[in-house]
Amino acid sequence: MAFGEEAGLHRPLADSVGGVIASIPEDVDLAQALSDRETTDILVHLLYQNREQVERALARVREGGYGQCEECSHRIPAERLRYQPAATRCVDCQGRWDRVNGRTA
Repeated sequence: MAFGEEAGLHRPLADSVGGVIASIPEDVDLAQALSDRETTDILVHLLYQNREQVERALARVREGGYGQCEECSHRIPAERLRYQPAATRCVDCQGRWDRVNGRTA
C-alpha cells in the first residue's frame, strides 16, 4: 500500500469533513449560517494545503530528499521535523514563502 493510500490522503475531503450547509434551519440566523459556511470553506482550504504538503513530504521520502529544504537545499533541523514532520522547507524559507503567499502563523 502506498504512503498516501495508507494515510487516506486520496479520500475526498468532503468525506472527512462532511457536507456544506445544505439548508438553513429556521432558528439559525442567516449571518451566522454564512459565517459558518465561510469558516468551513477556510478549513477545507487549509486541509487541502496540509494534504498537499504531506504528499510532497512523502514524495521526498520516496526520492531520498526528506529533511532537505526544497528551496535552499539545506538540512531541515531535526527539531522542526519533530514538530512538523511534513515540513519541506527550513524555517527561514518557510517564513519567506508565507510572506510572499500572504499566509500567517
